[in-house]
Amino acid sequence: MTNRVDVDAASPVSPRFGMIDLALLSMTMIWGLNAVIVKATYAQIPPMAFMTLRFVIAGALLLAVLWRAERSLRLPRREWIAFIAAGMVGTGFYQPLFLTGLSMTTASATSLIIATSPAFVALINRMLGRELLPPRAWLGIVLTFIGVALIIQGGEGVALNSQALWGDLLVLIGSFLWALYAVLAAPLMASYTPLRVTAMTTSLGAAPLIVVGAPAAVGLDWSQVNGWGWSGILYSAVFGIVVGYIIWNNGVKKIGGARTALYTNLIPVVGAIGAAIFLGEALTPLKIAGAVVIFVGLHLARTARMR
Repeated sequence: MTNRVDVDAASPVSPRFGMIDLALLSMTMIWGLNAVIVKATYAQIPPMAFMTLRFVIAGALLLAVLWRAERSLRLPRREWIAFIAAGMVGTGFYQPLFLTGLSMTTASATSLIIATSPAFVALINRMLGRELLPPRAWLGIVLTFIGVALIIQGGEGVALNSQALWGDLLVLIGSFLWALYAVLAAPLMASYTPLRVTAMTTSLGAAPLIVVGAPAAVGLDWSQVNGWGWSGILYSAVFGIVVGYIIWNNGVKKIGGARTALYTNLIPVVGAIGAAIFLGEALTPLKIAGAVVIFVGLHLARTARMR
């Protein structure tokens, strides 16, 4: 029997900072470091092989956790299309764009570009008539982008050579797809637990990626991968996918897609700090100022009352 939960879609969302906000802050830490760790792991494991093993681990773990928690992996026939659509958008299309783009550009640029997803979520929701944002929330979004701009100016900026430019474009398209996933997953959360939505959409979206990437994974000499390489892929699979996706979908369920997406604006802050520590990038005054502005913008948008 499929576990379902009843949610009053019309119930107001409290603007107060709570446990879900703490969880989402943890998610931004995980995802901010993820770009740095994945970029470093590419030195040992090429993107296609990395993607394949990552989703074999993450998909198996998600399904095992779902079975342990709810004792069922079944979905009603009428819901298959919705789950497949969300899975392909949030995993099947987004992940190859993100991972390939990251291999072509810098970890800092990737983290910065991913921060555009809240604007995409707001735009999509506005077009659909959901979660219309009041002026205070829009001001918060604008401030977060100003913070992102300050971080870009405080670093090396977005590289204009052809490879980096294509990488940035792929990540930007991926950012839009991730926002679309948030919008597609939100209605599913009205009937199913965040764990079920996460496990099923991720597994369904990962299936074709595993098939496509299998030759690259089989052809790689895994004996050349050391402990750091294995640690990187385990971090990205367990924390970047399993833990991060569950927290994300729980946020969408409890505070809405637009507000949850706002937390991605903190990813460039974590990414910049992580890049400074692990990749030797300078943490300049402009980057620090940008981080402060992002926090202010996030606070304004998070505490705005949605209409």
